[in-house]
Amino acid sequence: GSLWAWGDNYKGRLGDGTTTDRLAPVKIGSDHNWKRLAASSTSSFAIKADGSLWAWGDNYKGRLGDGTDTDRHAPVQIGSDKNWKLVAGGDSHVLAIKTDGSLWAWGQNDAGQLGDGTTTRRKTPVQIGTDKDWKTVHAKRYSSFATKADGSLWAWARNSDGQLGDGTTTDRHAPVKITGSWKAIASG
Repeated sequence: GSLWAWGDNYKGRLGDGTTTDRLAPVKIGSDHNWKRLAASSTSSFAIKADGSLWAWGDNYKGRLGDGTDTDRHAPVQIGSDKNWKLVAGGDSHVLAIKTDGSLWAWGQNDAGQLGDGTTTRRKTPVQIGTDKDWKTVHAKRYSSFATKADGSLWAWARNSDGQLGDGTTTDRHAPVKITGSWKAIASG
């Protein structure tokens, strides 16, 4: 359950309390209860065994979810909730699912990538809709994808090249259902 990181440490994205690049794995803190990890290009996210959510690195447009724009060089807990199940980091926004199946998002939202029906950025997690059957999430730079327990695929945000798969090039600021039954998501 220990956490390790290495590589480019731009804005503290490794979480070791510094911005020093690491050429070999370095242990992050002394905790031994890390359960799930997600990384974006300049930020990192993790869920501990107790269900708490942690973030560190570049906090551009509030993407860490701690209510600030301050970069964090070591893990900082996001809120006090202890029911986080899954997290996915995009280049500028984050999607997460709680154990009750609810969908949450925060960070940059200029293309509607949070899915809350607006283009307003959020510095703390906001619930997306009221559904409680979300299963997986996938965040990219200007688009978001998620699946539900019934195998349905949902997409939202920038769609200028039809990347959402809904048969249009219309941007979507809230999740829209994509035809078919799906098992996994990946995007370029």
